[in-house]
Amino acid sequence: MPNRLSLLTILSMILLVAACSQEGAEGLSTTPPAIKIYNVPSARVVYEYGGAASGKKTHLIANYGMYQNQQDEMTFTMGGMTQEVKQLDIVNDTTEYTVNLATMEGSRSLHDTSRISAMVRDFSEEEMKNFQESFILRSQGQKIGKDTVLGKICDVYVLPMMGMRISMWEGLTLRSSITMGEQELSMTAVELDTDYKPVITDFLPPKDAKISDPKPMGAMPPGHPSVDGGDGDMQASPGNPHAPSDAPAGHPPVEGSGH
Repeated sequence: MPNRLSLLTILSMILLVAACSQEGAEGLSTTPPAIKIYNVPSARVVYEYGGAASGKKTHLIANYGMYQNQQDEMTFTMGGMTQEVKQLDIVNDTTEYTVNLATMEGSRSLHDTSRISAMVRDFSEEEMKNFQESFILRSQGQKIGKDTVLGKICDVYVLPMMGMRISMWEGLTLRSSITMGEQELSMTAVELDTDYKPVITDFLPPKDAKISDPKPMGAMPPGHPSVDGGDGDMQASPGNPHAPSDAPAGHPPVEGSGH
């Protein structure tokens, strides 16, 4: 469903995901990561969609973005077609999950942490203090003013792509919008809890979900001779996304899943 994937990619462009941990699924790492995606250690944010979309998004963050859980329940209309999305995207240590909550089927892949490490290789010490802002400014974005959401004073940024506007506080997008043709899609935080206490089960897929390993694009059918001298088995490669995630993942309308 290309329309759905492309929209979800747009709706997830600013909630960047990255992680590096040594504790895996046995427990949440509490050692702060070298790259802090957000400026708060943990948070639970609930958003409501507006404009051409309706529904809500819930975003859970642990250890400055090392772990993330993004759950979308939304309906959107584009080009006269209405689609409903119920999707869960998780980053747990170095593993990514995406689950279709309507069918309870999903996939698992490796989360390639080297991409974000390469991205910040030439960041200054000052830029590293606010990763989200630095990323936006390096992406031709501009800081244009202030906004207040849930009592938090946000910096407002605009990006040239599709009239994207983002209100951000401590690296968290609290309000955002994009223009697509004559339509506008928006997302506004209606709940923010920075006292949220994360647990490992928040960053695991539902127990009743059927999770499979994704097959890499261009993989040969079973039994086909390997083109690289291997055994011919189809293996998921590190960082092979379950949904387009080369773009910074995050959110708006933009700010996951996938992400």
